[in-house]
Amino acid sequence: MKTLIISFSALFILISSAFAQTDTVQANLLKDIPAWMAEYQVPCVGVGVIENGKIKWAKNFGDLQAGYPAPKNTLFNIASQTKPVTAMLTLKLVEMGKWDLDEPLAHYWVDPDIAGDPYLMKLTTRFVLSHQTGFPNWRSDNGGTKLRFRFEPGTASGYSGEGFEYLRRALEAKFHQSLAMLMDSLLFKPLGMKDTYYWSENLDTTRFAMWHDGQGKRYATSIQTPVNAADDLITSIADYCTLGIYAMKLANEGSPLYAEMIKPQRRTKPGNASGLGWGLVDGLPGGEYALQHGGSDIGVRTMAVFLPGSKSGVVVMTNADNGEFICDRIIKRALPYGEQVLATMNKSATSHERIVIAGQLIESYVGTYEQSNGKLVKVEAAGNALKVSGDGVPTVVVLPESANKFFMEGYDVQLQFPDINSMIVFEGGKQVLKVNRK
Repeated sequence: MKTLIISFSALFILISSAFAQTDTVQANLLKDIPAWMAEYQVPCVGVGVIENGKIKWAKNFGDLQAGYPAPKNTLFNIASQTKPVTAMLTLKLVEMGKWDLDEPLAHYWVDPDIAGDPYLMKLTTRFVLSHQTGFPNWRSDNGGTKLRFRFEPGTASGYSGEGFEYLRRALEAKFHQSLAMLMDSLLFKPLGMKDTYYWSENLDTTRFAMWHDGQGKRYATSIQTPVNAADDLITSIADYCTLGIYAMKLANEGSPLYAEMIKPQRRTKPGNASGLGWGLVDGLPGGEYALQHGGSDIGVRTMAVFLPGSKSGVVVMTNADNGEFICDRIIKRALPYGEQVLATMNKSATSHERIVIAGQLIESYVGTYEQSNGKLVKVEAAGNALKVSGDGVPTVVVLPESANKFFMEGYDVQLQFPDINSMIVFEGGKQVLKVNRK
């Protein structure tokens, strides 16, 4: 009996210690987040922490915009974090026997731009959800308005919002309902996600976190956004935590369908892979792995990481271009293996070493550049480096690694100047932005 008493005592001490550590993390976050917001000029930050499959705590900090404190049920535009939501809906339809992961989407919808393309019948839902469609992120990336394949579907990786929009059109054509209606009836209502929807005239704008630039100034961007499978869903911290808990539950139940969701469909770099709708980070201690996805748009930076093994997770939403840096700090602090997850995600596939280049070369790149949508990017000298800021761009310093190539320390982000009149931005080894000198 003495041994049993000691065992119970030891267990009590372990549990008490775990709760104490959690409370300490929470106390430190409550103290540090406002300081980080001031440092990076981010007006509003929402945070949700999940432990043992339940929301441990959720809180919104700061202001929706100047003079409007963020309420408990603050609404955020989550940009590309919409994609996992579309994926969870689609997998639900597959689970119900109403949709097929590997059926050609052309059976339900064909974009006129690719109607005669030999790759058309190879385009499937699986390749959309795992970013293997062969489409660019957006058709405008092709330098025009037409959609076309860059590679054969299923043979390579290429992050694509166009792929998700293609899936939306196919779903809507088959079910004769909008994506918004399908999501609401099959996902949001059953899960009790009362604050998740697309923009409508009924949106409670008194709860909406307005967008801000890298200097903390509000953008004049309209919040009237269309229904999009890849972008612009509106939700709250609590609702997205609910989605994450649901995804972890399905991952742990081990059904063949949701085993596909968490299976690496294509490896993108060591430790990173594309699942179905989620990015995967594996190789964590004890066989743990992470489901992750972020959102990035003008005045929007969000991130969610869920660890199915421990049923823990963290969701962070911000309303400013510099919000990514706060997301990273919170994830490192709040989540077991958070630092390792981010290091794996942000590690470049190639090494980058800082060098010193001529001052006149630095000066030759200084100026204002214009994106295809009219948004501006400003490049300034910062010693023997460059400072980049602008519409939808975080304020960062990039370091030279050659006469015309620069890199961001700690992130898989590089800049290249093909000539003094243009600049290309790469993330994860892929071109994500090209701008020309204004």
